[in-house]
Amino acid sequence: MISMDGEVTEINNPPNRSADFREVTIWVNDTEEHVEMTIHLAALKNAGIEVGDKISIKIDKKFDIDSLTQDLMKM
Repeated sequence: MISMDGEVTEINNPPNRSADFREVTIWVNDTEEHVEMTIHLAALKNAGIEVGDKISIKIDKKFDIDSLTQDLMKM
């Protein structure tokens, strides 16, 4: 699992101007880069996320070794 800390720097309407989603920009300290995520507006409001909030991002990568092996055998 990967865990990184960041800060919400912007919350905007996504490029398609959807009324149901917001584009959230997060500055990630570990990578020194911005990450943009599109989040459903209701989930954003329920979480109470606002510009300036400190957040933690956790990534849990799982893969199916059997599927990976089958893909490799097809090559």
